[in-house]
Amino acid sequence: MQVPQQAREGGSSAFAFPATVRHLGWALLTLALVSCGAEGDDGTGGTGPGVGGAWTGTGTGGAATGGTIATGGTGDSGGGGAPGSTGGAVGTGGEATGGTTATGGASGSESNVQVYLLFGQSNMWGVPAPDQQDRMVNPQVEVMALTTCGGQTIDEWYPASPPLHGCIGQGIENPGLGPGDYFAKTIAAAYPNDTILLVPNAIPGVSIDVFAKGQTAYASMVSRAKKAQERGEIRGIIFHQGETDNGSPTWVARVKAVVENLRADLGIGDVPFIAGELPYGGCCIGHNALIAQLPDNIENAHFVKADGLASRAGDSLHFDTAAQREFGKRYGELMLTLIAP
Repeated sequence: MQVPQQAREGGSSAFAFPATVRHLGWALLTLALVSCGAEGDDGTGGTGPGVGGAWTGTGTGGAATGGTIATGGTGDSGGGGAPGSTGGAVGTGGEATGGTTATGGASGSESNVQVYLLFGQSNMWGVPAPDQQDRMVNPQVEVMALTTCGGQTIDEWYPASPPLHGCIGQGIENPGLGPGDYFAKTIAAAYPNDTILLVPNAIPGVSIDVFAKGQTAYASMVSRAKKAQERGEIRGIIFHQGETDNGSPTWVARVKAVVENLRADLGIGDVPFIAGELPYGGCCIGHNALIAQLPDNIENAHFVKADGLASRAGDSLHFDTAAQREFGKRYGELMLTLIAP
């Protein structure tokens, strides 16, 4: 598919949503890039925040629960806790003597396994082509396949390498590097004895309504997350979306509903939820004012800033490869402060 010089992303009316997200075809995903959401009125949905630090957001809460196995003061981590902690719960969904039940995990889950959910639209999905350095596999990081293609089977686990949301050579311009890749590498570097599991669920060009409870994308995300819980504890959620809903005054409330339903249906408590700003130079920069409202409206919600991150040449809506590397690191660095014991 030849993408126009100005690749653009559109409202949900331009996206023929399939009967089941579990078998979402790549031919359908190539419809992602059309125009910014009409509600944004030429991208003036609000005053964009000033250029500032790497991230903001101070939602309440903090580390996801689930402590560590006590072993005389130098215990191995369990249920996502940090090495060296004591007296916590074994992170397998069970209850340790003198401890508490770890949330976010499942009976029989592996110790030292952290699970993260990824969802949103094209910037989370990953548009820019990765370089060779990006394809270097970290043995700690695995991804649950979103589709069956290229020798992989949907919902099975594979060593993580971009594109996390598909297979090499399929989709928009051989996608793609999203923030999830370097997010996971950042977490893995801080927890060298842990396995990091990524559960990608992004779909290009869609409204937040596609992920509302009762929709097929929501059902797929919950089903995939529950399968991941068989192996480990869900420690957090990262999210990037808003271009299609640019400037919508109801967007924050709709995101809140999705997050609260996910947390409740997965039994993960108020695990950290991190959103990301949209590119500063595009039509949707005004939507960043709404993203900044998420921490005040959603428990333990935060966001990372996009200052200094470049867009692709001729495409002001999508981050370029170098920007996605940095963006992923920002997501990861913020998550580390939120899951710290």
